[in-house]
Amino acid sequence: MNTHLLELIKRSLTGLVLIVSFGGAYLHSSLLFIAALLILLCITLCWEWPQLVDLHKPSRLALTLVYPILPFVILMWLTYQFYSTDFYLPIFPFLTAWAADTGGYIVGKLIGFHKMCPTISPGKSWEGFTGSIISVFAMCWHVLPKIGLFKATILTTNLIALFFFALLITIIAFLGGFFLSVLKRKEGLKDAGSLLPGHGGILDRFDGVLFVGEITLMLALML
Repeated sequence: MNTHLLELIKRSLTGLVLIVSFGGAYLHSSLLFIAALLILLCITLCWEWPQLVDLHKPSRLALTLVYPILPFVILMWLTYQFYSTDFYLPIFPFLTAWAADTGGYIVGKLIGFHKMCPTISPGKSWEGFTGSIISVFAMCWHVLPKIGLFKATILTTNLIALFFFALLITIIAFLGGFFLSVLKRKEGLKDAGSLLPGHGGILDRFDGVLFVGEITLMLALML
C-alpha cells in the first residue's frame, strides 16, 4: 500500500477515535472531560515532556509550569466555569485548532509546494496555511453564534470581522505547532511521542489546542 495513503488512513482513524472519545467524554459530563484532560497532562509530563526538555535545568522547570501545565489547566478551568452556562465555549479551542490542523494537512498534502519554515517545520506550507484559514473560518462561522459570549459581537454579523478573527485563531494555532517544532528539532525528534498513530504524541495533536485555549481564556475574561 502507498506510504502516504497508509499514513492518511492511520491519521484518519486516530482522529476519529479522538473525536469520538473526547466528544463522548464532553457530552457525558464536565467532570469526565476534566479528568480526561488531567490524564493527558500526566501522560505528557511523564513520557513526552522529558524527551523535549532537560528538567534538571531550573529554566526548563519554569517553562514546564508555563507550558504545558498552564494551558491544560486553562482548558480544565474553561470546562469547569462555562460547561453549564456556555456549552460550546470550552470546546472552542479543540474545534478551531483541529479544524486548522485538518484543513492545513489536506490542502498541504494536495498542493503544498511553498514551504513556510522548512528547517523547523518542513511539513507546513503556505498553501496548507491558507487551507487552515478557510477551515477555521468555516468552523467559526458555524460555532460562534452558538457561544453566548460572542452572540452580541460583530463576529456573528460581519464576515470581514469574522475572517480576521479566524486568521488570528489560525496564527495562534500555527504558533502552537511552531513552538513544539522548535523543541522537537532541538532534540532531533520528529514527533513528541508515539501514542497516537499517524499524529505522533499528545503534544503533536494538542499543540494548537493549548495555544488557542489561552486566547480563549483572554476573550472569556474580556467579553
